[in-house]
Amino acid sequence: MKKTIMVIFLVMFFQSIGITRSLPEFPVDYSRLLEFIKMQDKEEPFYIFNDFEDDFDADSYKTTMEYFNSHPAIGEKLRSDLNGKEVRWELLNIEHRILFVPETREEYSRLYKSYCNQVIKYILDKTNFNNPYSGMHTLVEAQPELFNNKGITAFLVHNLVKEFNSTFVFFNEKNKKIKVKLNGRIFLGEVGSYTSFVILQDNGDFELKRNNFTVWQNSAANPYTALMTPVEETLHILLRENTEKMIKEKIDHNSVKTIENIQTIADEWISVEEAVVGGLVHALFPGFAKQYLGTLQKSLEDEDLETKSKFCKYKYLKRGIDLVERLGYKEAIRMYKENTKEFKKLLKSQFKEFVILDSHDELDEKKNNLRGRPDVTDIAG
Repeated sequence: MKKTIMVIFLVMFFQSIGITRSLPEFPVDYSRLLEFIKMQDKEEPFYIFNDFEDDFDADSYKTTMEYFNSHPAIGEKLRSDLNGKEVRWELLNIEHRILFVPETREEYSRLYKSYCNQVIKYILDKTNFNNPYSGMHTLVEAQPELFNNKGITAFLVHNLVKEFNSTFVFFNEKNKKIKVKLNGRIFLGEVGSYTSFVILQDNGDFELKRNNFTVWQNSAANPYTALMTPVEETLHILLRENTEKMIKEKIDHNSVKTIENIQTIADEWISVEEAVVGGLVHALFPGFAKQYLGTLQKSLEDEDLETKSKFCKYKYLKRGIDLVERLGYKEAIRMYKENTKEFKKLLKSQFKEFVILDSHDELDEKKNNLRGRPDVTDIAG
């Protein structure tokens, strides 16, 4: 049996423009794009991005529990039907998939794709990285082809949604059972993603793989978040190889390899990657914004930073911004590529551990006690 850990950073017909060093002429400014982003999001129609995956998903589980807790009449009905004072339950299965809302407004779609091309070119020119992309596609129909090529494909959408089906069994002391199935959809709030996988075999062998695509949505509650996503995800892609080397090295040194300790290792190093990427975005994006976006308030960046600071994977983010400022962005890139451990050492020096007020301990305990424990664990990045 294979166990998989995902390290996240969540087209039959499409419009496409490949990203190259020789790009067509771009608009002089993107203030019109900023107006589009500020408009109310479209929440339909939904198109399927991928097939259902049959594994545990924390977002889906949490949403299901919240639904049960907010509808106590369901519990009362189950207790009545089972003729028992004490009713117990088990999670039998959760399956989930990604849906997307396509961007069908022609001007918005054209401006966003042009913007993505230009801001990526700006970042590549500043950092002297090679272009990692083989193409960029605005999705307009379901289940895109995930190209098997060496480059990364960027898929552009308006909104992303996670759909899930969860199956529970409720039973009383006499083992009388009732099966309950729930279907739900969650607007993710993750404007971009790039995923790596640690695949763990039963014998302890493991391998690292990564997706050859990334997905970006052109909408967000904070316009800054939508506009900086192509920059952030591009930097994740460019630096992921160095992060994976550290994850692999740490796993290799563990005599016992389990889903739990691999997840802990991956979580830690993804937090470090988020720190360097966040610092680089802070250093590089304002120059582009000043030239092409006009009036993009500093308060929007502060709001984005404040929102991220509530999540564990961004525990080193503010420190990463300070460190990149101190080193300079070119030196920060050089150090992360050539001596990733030293970058982490500097990042954590004189740094008090981040404390999560909204702990996931209760969720982890419930997950660990489920019958038929899942083989796949998500690690956000």
